Amino acid sequence: MKIKNKIIYILAFVLVGVVGCEMQEEPKFPTADNLFSTTEGANTVLNGCYSGVADFNYYGADFMHLTYFSSGLFTSNRDASLTDILIFQQGPSLNFVENVWKGGYRVISRTNDVIDNLTLVTLPDEEEQNNILGQAYFLRALTYFNLVRLYGGVPLLTQTVTVETLNQPRSTAEVVYAQIIKDLEAAADLLKDETTQSAGRPASPAASMLLAKVYMTMAGNQTAGQTDYWQKAYDEAIKVYGKYALVDDYRNLWIESTSNNSVESVFEVQGNEENTLRLYQLFTPSNGNAGRSVWGRIKPNVECYDLHAAKYPADPRLEATFLTEWTKYAANGKTSIIKTYPTFKNRNNKDKSYPWLNKYYMKDHTRQNYNTNMNYVALRYADLLLMLAEIENELNGPDNAYAYVNEVMARARQSADVASDEPADWSGLTQEEFRVAIMFEYRYELLGEGHEWFNDRRRGYEYFKANVVDIHNNTPAYDFSKLRDVELPDDSRNMLMPIPQSELTANPNINTVDQNPGY
Repeated sequence: MKIKNKIIYILAFVLVGVVGCEMQEEPKFPTADNLFSTTEGANTVLNGCYSGVADFNYYGADFMHLTYFSSGLFTSNRDASLTDILIFQQGPSLNFVENVWKGGYRVISRTNDVIDNLTLVTLPDEEEQNNILGQAYFLRALTYFNLVRLYGGVPLLTQTVTVETLNQPRSTAEVVYAQIIKDLEAAADLLKDETTQSAGRPASPAASMLLAKVYMTMAGNQTAGQTDYWQKAYDEAIKVYGKYALVDDYRNLWIESTSNNSVESVFEVQGNEENTLRLYQLFTPSNGNAGRSVWGRIKPNVECYDLHAAKYPADPRLEATFLTEWTKYAANGKTSIIKTYPTFKNRNNKDKSYPWLNKYYMKDHTRQNYNTNMNYVALRYADLLLMLAEIENELNGPDNAYAYVNEVMARARQSADVASDEPADWSGLTQEEFRVAIMFEYRYELLGEGHEWFNDRRRGYEYFKANVVDIHNNTPAYDFSKLRDVELPDDSRNMLMPIPQSELTANPNINTVDQNPGY
């Protein structure tokens, strides 16, 4: 039974794969030999990898549920989440914990299939064969990077799984990181460059940018004198510099007609109305569209607004990031204007006590459904510039780091109908002041783009406690006696998610003693 359950949880096949012995019908799809004999067939299987990445259980919705809710920077209109994951009380059986694990291994299974089969053949178009392989390596590395940061050491599956190889013990985080680095180095060599790659697919610099993030994570809170990971991060990040560009107007990144695969895009999870990512559904308030079809599950904490507004009161990114007034639809079709925090100060109103994230808010609220053609931005060039600024400061201090962050500041200033002096260029900081400031700048530029959980934890629990937990718990606007406001515990177990209960049940090589501390 354990093997059967594990197959259900992990193995998802796109046109090709191992079929469990419990299946009664012969599979009615082409064989692997046929599929991988042409670039068209190989791309068909690769499309299945991308489909897994965009699936509801992964980037389509549950990656956001899991990482945003437990980041300490977001709240929810979903009352059940106020009493579990939002106060770091997620358990091994929580659906979001389970689903991201399963969704991740579904993608890993599919990428393994592509890698194993394509390395056994020689296609007429060698460049495209390499490009397909490179994309599979990139997606596998991205997924393992997400899993190891979320769950710690995880089972390492790097070949097409059979019944004999299905159940693997947890590998150490170090072993998983070594595989991620190996995959990204292969991807960088195999992928097409940014000038020839198909729109919506990662090019070689995307692998370098992701590898720089890996090295920054491995550096943790160590200084450049304590580890060589900062230098390795720089060596990868600088390869990406100048290969992309910032869009002229920050607001255009969050408008459906202008957002997808822009000059700033390094990697986006592709979506469309037929296979929609649940962006509008998750980030538009319940009753916030004419069809009243949205959930309104994810919204920023008030300290996210307060800190940004205090730092840069006239920053054009404020309005692009936070929505503080929206249109509510009643069942009879009548509408009313709802003003939220900071105008509304009371603390127990589901509609008003928090602002909304404007980036993925449904701009045309007259729509009947939540389907959207909008992509999910996983990596963009502004993030790369902030990374280079942080890395350069760690290596050499702020003198040469200002240039990178000030590119982001200049774009922000010009993203307004009326000229703004904010955010002003950075100058005059010590290395430590720069180190503190750049970590908050990630929030101001990238809030709601899926980096918060990881950025705020990679410098260790003390950093997370001081800059997330303590700031939240000491925000004067909150009233923790009210349902809508939740106090965050001082609990280091939230540095990792629990290993899902289904894995503990199905895998004989992972038991309760292997569970993460505190769960």
